[in-house]
Amino acid sequence: MEYRLVERTCPVCDSNNALVIGIRGNREYTGADPQATPHIVTNVVRCNTCDMIYTNPEIRGLEHLEAAHYNDSDNYMKELGAGIYQMFDTRIRLIKKYTHAGQPDLLDIGAGKGEFLQVAARAGFQVTGVEPSAGFCEYARTRLGVNMQQGLLGEVGAIRGHRFDVVTMNHVLEHVEQPVDLLRLIQEYMADSGILFIEVPNCDSYLARLADLFFRIKGLRWSSRLSPLHPPFHKFGHTKKSLRYLLQSCGYNVVTCKTFSGKDRSSFVQKGWKYKAAAAFSDLFNLVGNRELLCVVAEKAK
Repeated sequence: MEYRLVERTCPVCDSNNALVIGIRGNREYTGADPQATPHIVTNVVRCNTCDMIYTNPEIRGLEHLEAAHYNDSDNYMKELGAGIYQMFDTRIRLIKKYTHAGQPDLLDIGAGKGEFLQVAARAGFQVTGVEPSAGFCEYARTRLGVNMQQGLLGEVGAIRGHRFDVVTMNHVLEHVEQPVDLLRLIQEYMADSGILFIEVPNCDSYLARLADLFFRIKGLRWSSRLSPLHPPFHKFGHTKKSLRYLLQSCGYNVVTCKTFSGKDRSSFVQKGWKYKAAAAFSDLFNLVGNRELLCVVAEKAK
């Protein structure tokens, strides 16, 4: 199994001025497989210019691990069960506040197994999904009956030239190699009055800060902010500041910014006292804000 570590600059602002906030590897975190090989460790850093969190050196050559995880339709987000529909219904209600009446056209990028599209369709949207995983596309079409196009945005001919009232990305942007390029491309698929909805993990949430403090107290240099070598294989970490910076640099105005509890996406379903404690703190932070999931609604800059 070949891999390499490559020095890099910030994927958003191209700065090389970053602060090391910890280390991450395939044995360096709670719940890791202690036998995982090869043993790879890298730095988790925060850009001092735009606040983006990323790994430097970057790990390359193990992308097949992520691809396999995101093609397993039998097990992906299985633990959520029916709760996934309640979670997506909450997001759809937020999106509806910023869309016009009627049946808006909605494009979901990185649409996974299609549950979000199914909820949006039930709420009156005309839905289309774009998803690179063949397994997920098959599931969405045959099991949920939603319109799913396999491929990457910009490569799918069936939607080329179409302008959507709503474009959504649910926990996709943290996986994208070139986030600036993608966000600029998305504008070509948005109606002039359209909106963009993005949800990502909040890497500056109170719970993330608490987790890193816990590691420091134990004398460890671990960081909880990224997971480049285990599911969910996040390449980049976003904060309110970094997401605003990224969107504005790509020609968007942020309309609203909100946080949700990480329990909405079953962040703490694993067994053990540490996960139970994390769930309890998530409930507490649910009362005071700055929760574990970060979402924005944005529009094209006028």
